[in-house]
Amino acid sequence: MDANNYQQVSWSCMNKYVGVTTTDGQSHDGFIAHVDQDFVTLAIPTNEMFQGMPAQNSTYRQFGFHPGFFPRRRFIQRRIPFGAITALFLLPFFI
Repeated sequence: MDANNYQQVSWSCMNKYVGVTTTDGQSHDGFIAHVDQDFVTLAIPTNEMFQGMPAQNSTYRQFGFHPGFFPRRRFIQRRIPFGAITALFLLPFFI
């Protein structure tokens, strides 16, 4: 596939959970957050909290549950050029 085909596939998979393999052998999985002419941006889920501290069970119930306050999963954005993509495929996502 060429870069133009990957751009069309990325548009059709917008906001879906995908896997991407690049020419240097790296694999990334995440949601397609943005597509432009040269890059696809993935939102990769992580367990990191605000200052880069890993989420622990003790941080989830510091003050009990307050309406509207629940620990949220954070995302890291990664831009990948279409020229570096060797495979783009859908992955199942379970909550």
